[in-house]
Amino acid sequence: MSSVNLNRQKKINEQMKEVMDDFDRFEYFFASHWKHIVYAAIAVVVVVAAIVSVKYFVNKSSDAAAAAYDKAEDIAQLEKAIKDYGKTPAAVYLRLAGMYIAQKDYANARKQLVAAASDNKAVEVQWRARLNLAYLDELQNKYAAAAAAFADFAKSCREPGCASFAAEGYAAAGRNYLLAKDKAAADKAALEKAIAAYKKLQKTPAEFEEIAKAESACPSKAQGGKLQPFPKGKGMMVKEFEDAAAAIGTKGKIVGPVKTQFGYHLIRLDETIPATT
Repeated sequence: MSSVNLNRQKKINEQMKEVMDDFDRFEYFFASHWKHIVYAAIAVVVVVAAIVSVKYFVNKSSDAAAAAYDKAEDIAQLEKAIKDYGKTPAAVYLRLAGMYIAQKDYANARKQLVAAASDNKAVEVQWRARLNLAYLDELQNKYAAAAAAFADFAKSCREPGCASFAAEGYAAAGRNYLLAKDKAAADKAALEKAIAAYKKLQKTPAEFEEIAKAESACPSKAQGGKLQPFPKGKGMMVKEFEDAAAAIGTKGKIVGPVKTQFGYHLIRLDETIPATT
């Protein structure tokens, strides 16, 4: 046998000895600590199972929430689903806002739209919510505010995929600028008409009924502008009208023009009825 072969065999023997020594050490370690090794293995399996279970239940919970949101047919049902499941998707707030808008409950609709617009995880829903906030102003005839809101959104909407939303915003802004201009002109004309009627009544107050029948746009015009008595502070009249009427003090006195959301009013105090307990 050559010296080369002897050296090779020697090297193989040394490597085998190292392997056997390692095996012996592992065998000794396992024999001494097998309980810990098994417990650790079980713990790992339990942790993995727990993670899988958590994900399973989270997914099941999401499925249940989605089903509850889909089945909700009115505001009460949808609000209950939101309360029950929490972490509500922005699209659900958007839908709830639509329900409130259908009932002309614009204050609560705005709250839901603000919630939807604050969700950065669903950008398209966020964009739609911001547009709908502007539409909400338009629905309430706040055309100048709506125009500004639409324009601000359109200018800021620069993300990929936002082009169609921005175009909608620009178009709506233009429409509301024109509506605001028309409203301002109509408002000016209505004010001038109310001032002229007031000046006439200062000279001939007895013509209040005739002027109301001829000029008023209020349903009370058929009765010469006469309204039913209303209690103070009960919300039967808009605040501006009620405050002006309460401040008159003198029977037969005419005040105005008083501006409310319905237009301009000339108010005459016909009678004060003491409150009863």
